[in-house]
Amino acid sequence: MRILVPFLLLLAAPANAADLATIDCVAGKVSAAATAKLHADVSRNMTESGKRPSYDSAVGGSIASAAAACGTEHGWSEAAVKAARIYTLAKLGLPVAERVIGARGFEAATLEDRFQALPEETRNRPLTPTENQELIKVSVTEEAKQTRENAELLAEYFAFLSTIQYASFDFSQA
Repeated sequence: MRILVPFLLLLAAPANAADLATIDCVAGKVSAAATAKLHADVSRNMTESGKRPSYDSAVGGSIASAAAACGTEHGWSEAAVKAARIYTLAKLGLPVAERVIGARGFEAATLEDRFQALPEETRNRPLTPTENQELIKVSVTEEAKQTRENAELLAEYFAFLSTIQYASFDFSQA
C-alpha cells in the first residue's frame, strides 16, 4: 500500500490544473470571420517560402478575447488562458495546413504518426530545431521531394502538431 500512494500522487494533476475538456471553449467563441482570416493566413504562410509565418492582428485579438471569456467562465489561471490561445491558433489552423501539405503530395496521417512516435516528453514541449529536422528527414524519402520548400512546409506542419500537443499539455498543468 505504501508504494501505491506515491504512485497515485504522481498521476494526480496539480490541484488547480485547468480541465482539458474545456480547452476547446476558445475555438467555439472565435468568430467565423476571424477563423476565415486565420485560414487565409495559414494558407498564405504555408505557400510562401522563405518568410516567417504571420497572422492578422484581428485573429490574435479574437482568440485572446475568446480565451479571456473562457478563462473567466471556467476559472482558468493566466497560464491556462495563454496556453489555450496558443492551442486554439494551431487547432483552428491545422485543417488548412493538412490541405496544403496534401496538395503538395504529403500524407497528413503519416506525418502525424511520425510525430506521435516521438517520446511523450518530447511531444509535451516545443520541438527543438534538431528534432524538427530529424522528423523532416524521415518524412521525405523521395529524392524529388527533398527540397528547401518542402522542408520549410513540413517544418510548419510539424509546428502545428507540436503546438497543439505542448499547449494542451501546458494547459492541463496550469
